[in-house]
Amino acid sequence: MNIAILCFGISSISNVSGTEKVFVEMANQFCQRGASVLAVWNDQPGVVPYYPFLPEVSQINLGLGKIKAPIFYKVLREVSKGLHLNLVNRVDAYKTKKLCQAFKKKINLSEIDVMICYEFNSIMVANQLSNGKIPVIAMCHNSVENQIASLTPLQRKEASKVTAYQVLIPSFVDKAKKFLNTDIYCIPNVVKVIPDNLVADLSHCKKTYKIIMIGRIDSHQKRPLIAIRAFLKNASRFSNWQLHFYGPITDSDYKKEIDEYINVHDLRHQVIYKGITDMPLNVLHDADIFAFPSAYEGFPLALAEANSVGLPAVGFATAPAVNELIKDKVTGFLATDEDDFARKLVLLMDNKALRVQMGKEAREEMKKYSPSVVWGQWDALLQKVVHKKMDE
Repeated sequence: MNIAILCFGISSISNVSGTEKVFVEMANQFCQRGASVLAVWNDQPGVVPYYPFLPEVSQINLGLGKIKAPIFYKVLREVSKGLHLNLVNRVDAYKTKKLCQAFKKKINLSEIDVMICYEFNSIMVANQLSNGKIPVIAMCHNSVENQIASLTPLQRKEASKVTAYQVLIPSFVDKAKKFLNTDIYCIPNVVKVIPDNLVADLSHCKKTYKIIMIGRIDSHQKRPLIAIRAFLKNASRFSNWQLHFYGPITDSDYKKEIDEYINVHDLRHQVIYKGITDMPLNVLHDADIFAFPSAYEGFPLALAEANSVGLPAVGFATAPAVNELIKDKVTGFLATDEDDFARKLVLLMDNKALRVQMGKEAREEMKKYSPSVVWGQWDALLQKVVHKKMDE
């Protein structure tokens, strides 16, 4: 099977973020399973992917860099938004045209059996290129509220043209059906099976215990300051505990706010920003609790990896995907607010046996997302949409 995987909504293929990681891993996995794979993105010429593709993957950077639409189109778009007019987004249409032109120059459409799209920019390109002749699968990498409900009526109509739409969590299927008129399938992200030597030993006595956070430093979604405040409410009681947080700084003002709060409230210097880690499993292996204060997620890879290493986690009951990945009182705790988040951290910090028990349950829970299971589901979906198109 010849598969083209399109990802045009990222700022750069050199990013360390989750979308880029899944994009590369998917291309590599399909190659290993016998498919011919085209991984297609748009970036500045010569930019190197952060995550390595297998040599067998055909890597195609359209090389247009940031596409700048005419100012008039941007003004028209903003006026339409302000007046709530259901008009064609000229900026989207302009970028789609440029991407399609570059795509056709580098790729023979007749050699593609199916297209997989990573976000709405890719959907517009794939729909125009396929013209109904090549099956198109769209992916939702975040919550339905964040990525589908936020689309305009015209964008939802465009998204409904795809052959199938994939979401990450079972409850997202019915939510997506409220906005899209196409087939919806649930296929989760892959969670690698962690070897025993990398599983966290939570029963071990330590001089210093660690709570870990891994995620972007931003105030809208990841919200690390909430967990920092929650930890510092009781940090003086737990002098042998530290909170380490990792991730790229995407909101510098928010990072300054975090730094100022730590300077005032972290009297024992127990909260430490560690930058970006290239070895998250090693970081998680040495931890004891995973804090995950996100407002929403699609399928949180950092949380899943922490669970697979055997760490209990604390998240929010109101956070889509987080509230399904964490089994409350089984693999961790779901908090109702910041004060409750602090209480749930204390329950775990105060009880080693509880950490051990929940950590074991968390690791067991992640087995349902093993590579063989998830990639098998993708194989079945690809075969289904390709054969359906051939039979039309």
